[in-house]
Amino acid sequence: MLSRPMSLAFEDELISLDVSVFDYGCGRGGDLRQLRSLGVDASGWDPAHDPTAPVKAADVVNLGYVINVIEDRAERSEALCKAWSLARSALVVAARPSWEAREVRGRPHGDGVVTAKNTFQKFYEQDELRKYIEATLGERALAAAPGIFYVFRDEKAAQAMLAHRARRGAASRAQRIADLLYELHRGSLGVLESFVEAERRIPGAGEIDRDVESSLVEEFGSLRGAFYLVRRATGRSRWADIEASRPSQSERRFNENRELLEALMDFVDERGRLPHSGELPAGGEVESVFGSIRAAFALVRRVTDSDRWVRAEGEARRNFLVYLALAAFGGRPKFSDLPEDLQFDVRDLFGNYKRATEQADELLFAAGNLGALNLAARSSEVGKLTPEAIYVHVSAIPQLPPLLRVYEGCGQALSGTVEEATIVKLHREKPQISYLAYPNFDRDPHPALSTVIVCRLGSLNLSYRDFRESDNPPILHRKETFVDRAYPGRDKFARLTLQEEKSELLSSTTIGTLRGWSEVLGGRNMEVRGHRLQRRSQS
Repeated sequence: MLSRPMSLAFEDELISLDVSVFDYGCGRGGDLRQLRSLGVDASGWDPAHDPTAPVKAADVVNLGYVINVIEDRAERSEALCKAWSLARSALVVAARPSWEAREVRGRPHGDGVVTAKNTFQKFYEQDELRKYIEATLGERALAAAPGIFYVFRDEKAAQAMLAHRARRGAASRAQRIADLLYELHRGSLGVLESFVEAERRIPGAGEIDRDVESSLVEEFGSLRGAFYLVRRATGRSRWADIEASRPSQSERRFNENRELLEALMDFVDERGRLPHSGELPAGGEVESVFGSIRAAFALVRRVTDSDRWVRAEGEARRNFLVYLALAAFGGRPKFSDLPEDLQFDVRDLFGNYKRATEQADELLFAAGNLGALNLAARSSEVGKLTPEAIYVHVSAIPQLPPLLRVYEGCGQALSGTVEEATIVKLHREKPQISYLAYPNFDRDPHPALSTVIVCRLGSLNLSYRDFRESDNPPILHRKETFVDRAYPGRDKFARLTLQEEKSELLSSTTIGTLRGWSEVLGGRNMEVRGHRLQRRSQS
């Protein structure tokens, strides 16, 4: 995401190089320069800073932090309608959220305040802003982030974005896991990588350090399996000439056409089904080489772990059900309103739309049942379970049970994406989702809480707390409990926890804040450095 106040580029399918962007009320144009530097066709108009610029239609129109500075209600609505009239595909509307009013000195005026600088500001509750946009434009507004909403011309485009949100964590999961495993085993994989870089082949038995070889074979099944991970994590083109030792006929054909087949594999990993005509850019070439997409994938299944594709199909079903459950907010689309690729998902993964919606409704209904949520929380293989909530790192959300993903999705439907969030707190005693930011989660052994956005689903409002200036912020312990097993550094987190448990440091009720933890460490003459507990040095 670009830095505030730019309210564009939240979704990679919304802003891309082949769309035009018009910023209605662009201020001094800094955001336009940023977009242009990315190669986006961007232009804008502003009544104060660029009044002579032409006002023109574009694929995406940004109305960023404009309606909050217009005092006259009729003029405010006129600006919103004007911006919408210019949007061929989508409108992005941003306004200042209600919690920012605490930072502004001023006097009440109309439905806002006049600030000390004699400027008008109107602050919005999240649901208030959504309702205002929908009432003014007569169109559905989708939360992009706190204080930011999208409005789409085409319902199909809106559904495509919602479906993308539901599967984006899992869509990149295969690559993410490769990256995580690569970082986790960087030392031993680096030895293998250096050998292959120099010799342009997979090493034979005894050609690399025996302990490293043993470790890689134990972890990945073979040196060839370890090298496949290196290739996926570091880029295929770098290793195009490397062939695994003694391949079978199927493996030779697979390796000869690896680039084509990996595009097909990436598609199936994401969608859990084979591509239909026109869905795979290289589909025509695949059919030319193998006769059909199905024949090509049969080769893939022979060469790879076939269970992987069973898992991919199951994960795709779960992702689609999460999307379809959350699509009920604002009115679930008819089958004919779904983009063609989502219609293919329905037919191939569920058979028909009725069956899919029935299963999605069961999920959505259960997400409102705290008893069902608690059962799902207790069964989750990821996250830290406490009596009041389950806490999970944002990277592990795709691995939560589908019911908890829908529950978290309800929070996201209200707030949009909270880009700064590190940990998500799914409350077990009340319908509430909290997004907690720990900017130094990976580096700091006990990171301090920076900000919190709380989504209260019952009242449909957001609240915000800022701990950045606090001298005693809440801090985290047992970091390994929030992440999945492949997370980089998880073993390091766990070793520190074990040290702290053995030293009986984690039983105190005061360690949840920076000051309390410092006092406990000081009382034992200990300190934590680089995820290691040690005696404090005597000066």
